[in-house]
Amino acid sequence: MEGITDKSPLGNRILHLANGEGISDFYVTPWEQLTYRKNGELLFDSFVYTPERELDMKPGYEDYAMMIGQTRFRVSRMMTRGRLRWVMRVLPTKIPKPEDIMVPPAAIKAFLEAKNGLFLVCGATGSGKSTTIASLLSARIARKREHVLTFEDPIEYILPTDLASLVSQREIGSDEEDFASSLRAALRQAPDVIVIGEIRDGETAEIALQAAETGHVVVATLHTSTAAQTVQRYLKLVPSERMENAMYSFADSMRMILCQRLLLDGLKGKRFPIHEVLLSYDSVSGMIRRGDFKKLDHELETGITKGMQNFDYSLKQREFEGWRPSVKRPTGFTEHEVQEFLRHCPVIEESELRPSGSLSQRSPAQAGTTSGPAIPNFNQSPAGMPGATAFNQAQLQAQHQAQLQAQHQAQLQAQHQAQLQAQ
Repeated sequence: MEGITDKSPLGNRILHLANGEGISDFYVTPWEQLTYRKNGELLFDSFVYTPERELDMKPGYEDYAMMIGQTRFRVSRMMTRGRLRWVMRVLPTKIPKPEDIMVPPAAIKAFLEAKNGLFLVCGATGSGKSTTIASLLSARIARKREHVLTFEDPIEYILPTDLASLVSQREIGSDEEDFASSLRAALRQAPDVIVIGEIRDGETAEIALQAAETGHVVVATLHTSTAAQTVQRYLKLVPSERMENAMYSFADSMRMILCQRLLLDGLKGKRFPIHEVLLSYDSVSGMIRRGDFKKLDHELETGITKGMQNFDYSLKQREFEGWRPSVKRPTGFTEHEVQEFLRHCPVIEESELRPSGSLSQRSPAQAGTTSGPAIPNFNQSPAGMPGATAFNQAQLQAQHQAQLQAQHQAQLQAQHQAQLQAQ
C-alpha cells in the first residue's frame, strides 16, 4: 500500500468512508470495486482502485499498521487467484473508556485491582478484543505507576505515554522476532504488566503462565467464543506430557476470562457487545484442576452475585438498556443461539424507545399485550464505578434466579411423569 496518502484517490475515498459510523474494515483489490464493512455487513462502493505504480506481486501474506492522514489502519496483505488484496481495519485514534464500550464493571474492577495473574480477552475476529484491551490498559496506566510491556502483531492502539506508567510497545517482525522469544526476554526487563497480542502456540502459553505465576499481570487474547472453550483451548496448546502441570498452573494463575460478541441492533443501526465473565474463585479453580470444564457453564449461570455472567444474562442487561438485537446479522452467534436468547428476553418494540435510546417506562396496561418486568432506573451507576453502564442489578438477578428455579421445577415434573409412566 505504499504511496497511499490522504491526497491519493484511494486514500481520500477510504478516509471519506471511514468517517461514517459503524465502518470497521476495507477490502482493496486492484481494478475492482472498493468493498467495506459497516456494522458487520459487506457493502460495495462505486470507487474502483486503479494502481498508479507497479505492484509487488510476491506471494504470501503480511500484517502491518499504517497511517493515512490522521487515521490509523491495521493492514493484512494477501494474494487471491494471483491478485493482490489488502484488508484494512480502521483503528480509532482515541482509546475509549471501558465503561463507554460496556465492559462489565466486575471485569473492570478485577483488572484494575490485580497485582498478578492471567487475564484472557476472547472472541471472534472483529469482536473488539483489541479495543477492550486498549481501554482496560489505558485505565490502568492512568491509575498506577508500572512498566507496561506489550508485544503486538502489529501494534494497533498507541497507548498514552504521558501518564503515571512507563509504556514499551513492541511489534513482532520489526522490534521482535516472535512472541515466545520476546516473552522470555521480557521476564528479565522488570515489567509489571505484559500484554501478548495473541497466544498461538504451546511455548507462548507456558511462558505466559510462568510470567503470571511469578508476580506479573499478563493480558492476552484467544480466538475462542466461550469461557469453557477458552480454558480447554489454552490447555490443549500445551504438550500432553506437561498438561497436568499446566492445569494446576492455569487454575492458580487465571484471574479472569472475558469473552465478547457483537450483535446488531436493527432499530438503531449500530452494533453492541455482550459479554461472558469468568472470575477466579475457589470453585472455579477446583473445576479447572479436576478437568470439569463443562461445569464452568453452570458456575457462570449461578455466579452472578460474584460478578460472573454468561451471554444470556449480558443480553438481558442490554435489553434493559434499550438495545434490541437483530437476528439477521449477528457477529459470533448462530441464528439458533440468538433465537434462544430472545425467547427468554422481554420484547422491546420501536415505539418503546425514547429518542435517547432508553426504554420508556410503561405499565402493563399501557403496553397492551406486552408484559414484562418494570423498567429499572438507569440514571445511577453501580457503586464504585462512576460513569459505568447502570442498571438495576438486584432486579435482574432476581429475574434470572426465578428463571433458573422455573427450569429446575419443569425438569423435576418431567422426571416425575416419566417415573409414573414407567410404573
